[in-house]
Amino acid sequence: MHKLTALFGLFSLFSFTLFGSSCRSDQRGSHLVIQLDAKTSHDTVAFITCIGPEGQMTDTLTHFDTKLELYLDTARFHSVLVSHDAGQRVRLFELIGEEWKEQTNFPEQKMKLPAEAPYLVGKDASGKERNLVDLYRKHPLLVVFASPEGLNTMPSHEIRELRAKAKPDSLIAVFFMPTTSDSTARLRVKRDSLDGIVFSDSLGVVSEARRLFGVEGQAKSVHFRIDTLGRIK
Repeated sequence: MHKLTALFGLFSLFSFTLFGSSCRSDQRGSHLVIQLDAKTSHDTVAFITCIGPEGQMTDTLTHFDTKLELYLDTARFHSVLVSHDAGQRVRLFELIGEEWKEQTNFPEQKMKLPAEAPYLVGKDASGKERNLVDLYRKHPLLVVFASPEGLNTMPSHEIRELRAKAKPDSLIAVFFMPTTSDSTARLRVKRDSLDGIVFSDSLGVVSEARRLFGVEGQAKSVHFRIDTLGRIK
Protein backbone atom coordinates (compact mmCIF):
# COMPACT_ATOMS: atom_id res chain seq x y z
CA MET A 1 0.00 0.00 0.00
CA HIS A 2 1.33 3.40 -0.96
CA LYS A 3 2.02 5.99 1.70
CA LEU A 4 1.25 9.63 0.92
CA THR A 5 2.81 12.28 3.09
CA ALA A 6 0.59 14.87 1.44
CA LEU A 7 -3.05 14.22 0.67
CA PHE A 8 -5.69 16.12 -1.25
CA GLY A 9 -7.92 18.93 0.09
CA LEU A 10 -9.46 18.84 3.51
CA PHE A 11 -12.87 20.48 3.27
CA SER A 12 -13.97 20.31 6.88
CA LEU A 13 -12.82 18.92 10.20
CA PHE A 14 -16.01 17.88 11.89
CA SER A 15 -17.94 14.63 11.99
CA PHE A 16 -20.97 14.04 9.79
CA THR A 17 -23.02 11.17 8.44
CA LEU A 18 -21.81 9.24 5.42
CA PHE A 19 -24.40 10.54 2.96
CA GLY A 20 -24.48 14.12 4.24
CA SER A 21 -21.13 15.05 2.80
CA SER A 22 -20.11 17.66 0.27
CA CYS A 23 -18.59 15.61 -2.54
CA ARG A 24 -21.07 12.76 -2.59
CA SER A 25 -24.59 12.81 -3.99
CA ASP A 26 -27.72 11.02 -2.86
CA GLN A 27 -28.33 7.33 -3.54
CA ARG A 28 -29.16 8.06 -7.18
CA GLY A 29 -25.46 8.66 -7.88
CA SER A 30 -22.88 6.17 -9.10
CA HIS A 31 -22.45 3.46 -6.47
CA LEU A 32 -18.95 2.65 -5.14
CA VAL A 33 -18.32 0.17 -2.33
CA ILE A 34 -14.90 0.25 -0.65
CA GLN A 35 -13.83 -2.42 1.84
CA LEU A 36 -11.07 -0.99 4.02
CA ASP A 37 -8.45 -2.94 5.92
CA ALA A 38 -9.10 -3.75 9.56
CA LYS A 39 -8.66 -0.67 11.75
CA THR A 40 -6.35 -0.24 14.70
CA SER A 41 -7.51 1.38 17.94
CA HIS A 42 -5.89 4.67 16.84
CA ASP A 43 -7.38 4.58 13.32
CA THR A 44 -10.32 6.93 13.89
CA VAL A 45 -10.23 9.41 11.00
CA ALA A 46 -10.61 8.81 7.25
CA PHE A 47 -10.42 11.32 4.40
CA ILE A 48 -12.49 10.80 1.25
CA THR A 49 -11.41 13.09 -1.57
CA CYS A 50 -13.50 13.37 -4.72
CA ILE A 51 -11.56 14.71 -7.70
CA GLY A 52 -12.89 16.07 -10.98
CA PRO A 53 -12.06 18.45 -13.83
CA GLU A 54 -13.35 21.47 -11.92
CA GLY A 55 -11.55 20.75 -8.67
CA GLN A 56 -11.79 18.52 -5.62
CA MET A 57 -13.51 18.25 -2.26
CA THR A 58 -12.58 16.21 0.77
CA ASP A 59 -14.90 14.83 3.44
CA THR A 60 -13.73 13.79 6.89
CA LEU A 61 -15.20 10.70 8.54
CA THR A 62 -14.67 9.99 12.22
CA HIS A 63 -15.18 6.56 13.82
CA PHE A 64 -15.99 5.13 10.39
CA ASP A 65 -16.93 1.58 9.37
CA THR A 66 -14.51 -0.52 7.34
CA LYS A 67 -17.17 -0.86 4.63
CA LEU A 68 -17.85 2.45 2.88
CA GLU A 69 -20.75 2.85 0.47
CA LEU A 70 -20.49 5.98 -1.65
CA TYR A 71 -22.89 7.49 -4.17
CA LEU A 72 -21.00 9.89 -6.40
CA ASP A 73 -21.95 12.56 -8.90
CA THR A 74 -19.94 11.42 -11.92
CA ALA A 75 -20.68 14.66 -13.76
CA ARG A 76 -18.41 16.37 -11.23
CA PHE A 77 -15.99 13.69 -10.01
CA HIS A 78 -14.02 10.99 -11.80
CA SER A 79 -11.59 9.88 -9.07
CA VAL A 80 -11.90 9.02 -5.37
CA LEU A 81 -8.99 8.94 -2.93
CA VAL A 82 -9.51 7.31 0.49
CA SER A 83 -6.91 7.70 3.24
CA HIS A 84 -6.90 6.53 6.85
CA ASP A 85 -4.56 5.32 9.59
CA ALA A 86 -2.75 8.71 9.64
CA GLY A 87 -2.02 8.53 5.92
CA GLN A 88 -0.45 5.08 6.08
CA ARG A 89 -3.28 3.46 4.09
CA VAL A 90 -4.36 5.05 0.84
CA ARG A 91 -6.69 3.77 -1.90
CA LEU A 92 -7.39 5.39 -5.26
CA PHE A 93 -10.40 4.62 -7.47
CA GLU A 94 -11.03 6.00 -10.95
CA LEU A 95 -14.12 5.99 -13.12
CA ILE A 96 -13.33 4.09 -16.31
CA GLY A 97 -16.35 4.04 -18.61
CA GLU A 98 -19.20 3.46 -16.17
CA GLU A 99 -17.17 1.39 -13.72
CA TRP A 100 -15.10 2.36 -10.69
CA LYS A 101 -11.72 0.61 -10.74
CA GLU A 102 -9.00 0.66 -8.11
CA GLN A 103 -5.61 1.99 -9.22
CA THR A 104 -2.48 0.45 -7.71
CA ASN A 105 0.06 2.96 -9.05
CA PHE A 106 -0.38 6.68 -8.58
CA PRO A 107 1.99 9.61 -8.02
CA GLU A 108 2.65 11.10 -4.62
CA GLN A 109 1.01 14.48 -4.20
CA LYS A 110 3.11 17.24 -2.69
CA MET A 111 1.92 20.12 -0.59
CA LYS A 112 2.35 23.61 -2.05
CA LEU A 113 2.30 26.49 0.40
CA PRO A 114 1.48 30.00 -0.80
CA ALA A 115 4.39 32.46 -1.12
CA GLU A 116 2.76 34.91 1.29
CA ALA A 117 0.54 34.48 4.31
CA PRO A 118 -3.18 34.83 3.55
CA TYR A 119 -5.52 37.14 5.46
CA LEU A 120 -6.95 35.35 8.48
CA VAL A 121 -8.93 36.73 11.42
CA GLY A 122 -10.61 34.77 14.19
CA LYS A 123 -10.86 34.03 17.89
CA ASP A 124 -8.26 31.80 19.48
CA ALA A 125 -8.99 28.99 21.94
CA SER A 126 -9.01 31.52 24.81
CA GLY A 127 -11.65 33.69 23.12
CA LYS A 128 -9.29 36.49 22.07
CA GLU A 129 -9.72 38.02 18.61
CA ARG A 130 -6.57 37.57 16.52
CA ASN A 131 -5.45 38.97 13.19
CA LEU A 132 -2.62 37.04 11.53
CA VAL A 133 -1.25 40.17 9.87
CA ASP A 134 -0.96 41.96 13.22
CA LEU A 135 0.85 38.96 14.67
CA TYR A 136 3.55 38.53 12.04
CA ARG A 137 4.21 42.27 11.69
CA LYS A 138 5.32 42.32 15.32
CA HIS A 139 7.26 39.04 15.41
CA PRO A 140 8.10 36.25 12.98
CA LEU A 141 5.75 33.31 13.44
CA LEU A 142 6.16 29.60 13.63
CA VAL A 143 2.88 28.18 12.33
CA VAL A 144 2.06 24.62 13.36
CA PHE A 145 -0.89 22.66 11.96
CA ALA A 146 -1.46 19.65 14.21
CA SER A 147 -2.34 16.34 12.61
CA PRO A 148 -6.10 15.66 12.36
CA GLU A 149 -5.58 12.27 13.96
CA GLY A 150 -3.85 12.41 17.34
CA LEU A 151 -3.38 16.22 17.37
CA ASN A 152 0.37 15.78 16.96
CA THR A 153 2.31 19.06 16.76
CA MET A 154 6.12 19.12 16.92
CA PRO A 155 8.71 18.41 19.61
CA SER A 156 9.30 21.27 22.03
CA HIS A 157 13.07 21.04 21.62
CA GLU A 158 12.71 21.73 17.90
CA ILE A 159 10.73 24.88 18.66
CA ARG A 160 13.39 25.99 21.15
CA GLU A 161 16.10 25.47 18.52
CA LEU A 162 14.17 27.48 15.93
CA ARG A 163 13.58 30.29 18.43
CA ALA A 164 17.26 30.38 19.32
CA LYS A 165 18.13 30.93 15.65
CA ALA A 166 15.57 33.71 15.17
CA LYS A 167 17.33 37.07 15.48
CA PRO A 168 16.76 39.72 16.65
CA ASP A 169 13.23 38.59 17.59
CA SER A 170 12.17 35.21 18.86
CA LEU A 171 9.52 33.22 17.09
CA ILE A 172 5.93 33.28 18.29
CA ALA A 173 4.35 29.86 17.87
CA VAL A 174 0.80 29.66 16.49
CA PHE A 175 -0.92 26.29 16.79
CA PHE A 176 -3.91 25.27 14.68
CA MET A 177 -5.51 22.31 16.44
CA PRO A 178 -8.16 20.36 14.46
CA THR A 179 -10.59 19.84 17.32
CA THR A 180 -13.85 21.64 18.05
CA SER A 181 -13.01 21.76 21.77
CA ASP A 182 -11.16 24.88 22.98
CA SER A 183 -10.11 23.15 26.19
CA THR A 184 -8.78 20.09 24.35
CA ALA A 185 -6.71 22.31 22.05
CA ARG A 186 -5.21 24.25 24.96
CA LEU A 187 -4.54 21.18 27.10
CA ARG A 188 -2.86 19.29 24.26
CA VAL A 189 -0.41 22.13 23.61
CA LYS A 190 0.27 22.45 27.34
CA ARG A 191 0.73 18.68 27.69
CA ASP A 192 3.39 18.77 24.97
CA SER A 193 5.26 21.46 26.99
CA LEU A 194 4.63 24.01 24.26
CA ASP A 195 3.60 27.64 24.47
CA GLY A 196 2.09 30.04 22.01
CA ILE A 197 -1.21 31.11 20.50
CA VAL A 198 -3.67 28.25 20.14
CA PHE A 199 -6.63 27.99 17.78
CA SER A 200 -9.30 25.30 17.89
CA ASP A 201 -11.91 24.65 15.21
CA SER A 202 -14.86 25.55 17.43
CA LEU A 203 -15.63 28.50 15.14
CA GLY A 204 -14.19 27.00 11.95
CA VAL A 205 -10.91 28.95 12.10
CA VAL A 206 -8.70 25.88 11.71
CA SER A 207 -10.66 24.55 8.74
CA GLU A 208 -10.40 27.96 7.07
CA ALA A 209 -6.68 28.24 7.84
CA ARG A 210 -5.97 24.78 6.40
CA ARG A 211 -7.78 25.74 3.22
CA LEU A 212 -6.04 29.12 2.88
CA PHE A 213 -2.57 27.71 3.48
CA GLY A 214 -3.14 24.71 1.22
CA VAL A 215 -2.57 22.05 3.88
CA GLU A 216 -6.03 20.53 3.50
CA GLY A 217 -6.02 16.80 3.98
CA GLN A 218 -2.50 16.55 5.37
CA ALA A 219 -2.44 13.48 7.59
CA LYS A 220 0.69 14.56 9.44
CA SER A 221 1.54 17.76 11.26
CA VAL A 222 2.82 20.67 9.16
CA HIS A 223 4.96 23.58 10.29
CA PHE A 224 6.59 26.57 8.62
CA ARG A 225 7.67 30.13 9.41
CA ILE A 226 6.21 33.51 8.43
CA ASP A 227 8.55 36.50 8.54
CA THR A 228 7.55 40.05 9.46
CA LEU A 229 6.77 40.82 5.81
CA GLY A 230 4.33 37.96 5.58
CA ARG A 231 6.58 35.73 3.50
CA ILE A 232 6.35 31.99 4.12
CA LYS A 233 9.67 30.25 4.74
